[in-house]
Amino acid sequence: MKTSFLALFSLFFALSSCAQKDKFGIVNYTVPTGYGLVKHDNVLTYYKEDKSTGAYCNFFIYNTMSGHGSTSADFDYAWANLMQKPFKVAGTANMQPEAVLKGWKFLLGTTKYSDNGVATLAILINFSGENEMQGICILSNSEQYKADIESFMASVDVNKEVSTSSNSSAKVDAVNENTQLRPGADKGPKPEVWMKSRFEYDMMKKMSLTKYEWIAVYPDGKFYPYMPTEGFAGFYGKNKDWGRATWSGSRLNVTDPSNNIYYFDKKSATQMQSKFDSKPNFYKSKSVDGLRIEGAYTQYAGLIPSTTNEAQYLIWFYKDGRFDDRGISVVDLKNPYGRPDDAPGKGKYSIENYSIFLKYDDGRIKQLGFSGFLDKDPATVTDAYFMGRNLYYRKDKNYNSNLNKL
Repeated sequence: MKTSFLALFSLFFALSSCAQKDKFGIVNYTVPTGYGLVKHDNVLTYYKEDKSTGAYCNFFIYNTMSGHGSTSADFDYAWANLMQKPFKVAGTANMQPEAVLKGWKFLLGTTKYSDNGVATLAILINFSGENEMQGICILSNSEQYKADIESFMASVDVNKEVSTSSNSSAKVDAVNENTQLRPGADKGPKPEVWMKSRFEYDMMKKMSLTKYEWIAVYPDGKFYPYMPTEGFAGFYGKNKDWGRATWSGSRLNVTDPSNNIYYFDKKSATQMQSKFDSKPNFYKSKSVDGLRIEGAYTQYAGLIPSTTNEAQYLIWFYKDGRFDDRGISVVDLKNPYGRPDDAPGKGKYSIENYSIFLKYDDGRIKQLGFSGFLDKDPATVTDAYFMGRNLYYRKDKNYNSNLNKL
């Protein structure tokens, strides 16, 4: 298809207030005539097919479900679970800018993929607000359904409003309401981040240890082979020691900052294999933007207060955006003020672009790298997070951390 999706997006946004006939979840819509319907509790499927040619067009309207922390995180979840998995859609979405309809934020993404050897168009529209999300998928392998797609998209509306000034979803607005946590706004592009775990034998400890690595690929081809201690927020404008990376089909060709040349082969949407490894072992990290987390996180098994003077690097997080640092950076718990900036304290946190910002009540701001575990969804898999490249396990009275669950 040669349809201009920017034009479709504009049409959808401009005409979405039209009167509607049908309702499901938070959306109203009108399906063009001649479509069959299959009903399930979680999805409505409208379908039309030309059996003589095999041409078809399908509309899948999913029911509302819990959100995942931000508009982009909601879209990423929907793309992976509502589009890619059920329909075997390969590749990433070509995104349109975020827009707002009656307070609901929404994103639209498209791609072309091969369905039984036929070029097929995939469109996802995903709404976010009030801790909820709802996705609409459109699949078609023929230009003859262009008018149907345009008509359907123009009919889509939301049937309730949410306030843009006092949205009750703390997760969706976490980054916006806490921009004061950042020393300066991060204006650069965001990277695609891949993470690897590997075993390494420690000669001093005489045992195998698990090590973790990250690589970052920016949209303009800049490449960085590590996770900065402070994460990637603000990193694009500061770093000058870049490598380069270019995609050639499913192969990512890399020249790192030391001018070493190697490559990665993409095996799936979330897995890559480097030239140095015998199996896929790099996993695509999911966005953490706007994430809210809850519980006690520590690098060790116990909890503060400790019966000894052993530092246990403990920090508590709360869903309302507060944190209680009880020694995340302290080496000597009985003398924490050897480095005043590392003293324990309370405050508010914000998570953006693989960085967590801790703003203490005394005015200090600490920035650390932040990511989930491999390709796990950080909004639902809360067993462990990485902060400053160190693995913190969840340990609180309501949760029994177990990395084997990851």
